[in-house]
Amino acid sequence: MAADPRCVGEARRLTLQTLDSWGLPALRETASLLVSELMTNALLHARSGVDVVLHADPALFRVDVCDHSPLPPRVRHFSADAGTGRGVRLLDTMATEWGVVPMDGGKCVWFTLSTGQPPTPVTWDFDFYATEAL
Repeated sequence: MAADPRCVGEARRLTLQTLDSWGLPALRETASLLVSELMTNALLHARSGVDVVLHADPALFRVDVCDHSPLPPRVRHFSADAGTGRGVRLLDTMATEWGVVPMDGGKCVWFTLSTGQPPTPVTWDFDFYATEAL
């Protein structure tokens, strides 16, 4: 997405449409707020284009917001009536997990939300008798 404030609303709409199509409407409010925060932070601080990637598995919904600044988000201390400075606190409070992945020429800030479903178990089917002796 371009470095344009209108892309915040576009990312929010994409997130809401995707959650609906994936059958995860309970995550709409939290996911749209956190996507808006990450997009706004990327535009304000990275001043670059932004990529948004959405993932889901049975247990987690994940959002990655990638920009072209290597600087990670940090907690800022503003007055209670300031219009900025709450993004990291919102992630800490509302996301199941969140983090930052350094990338060539920038970073991806990601968060997950629990879907309320159990994770898909991983099973291994290994036949010891079908292997050759060492």
